[in-house]
Amino acid sequence: MGENCSVWQGVTIGRNPKPGVVIDKATIGNNVNICANAVIIGGINIGNNVTIGAGSIVLKDVPDDVNVAGNPARVISHHAHDILTMK
Repeated sequence: MGENCSVWQGVTIGRNPKPGVVIDKATIGNNVNICANAVIIGGINIGNNVTIGAGSIVLKDVPDDVNVAGNPARVISHHAHDILTMK
């Protein structure tokens, strides 16, 4: 986990062990905000300046400077600091 990250209540950052996979833990960048009850599973990369919306299920890599939300999580905005501009 990088610097200046916020993790709200009820967040799960879990492993998804698979045969033959040595590293299956998530890598989380700097300035990441993980909202309440979000779930991050497996050896994925969360970029810098990312907001993960409440209740989201993240199963794939997330690029820098975006907001993601949903189940499964998808990019909803390229303005990482304004989760209210869901487009």
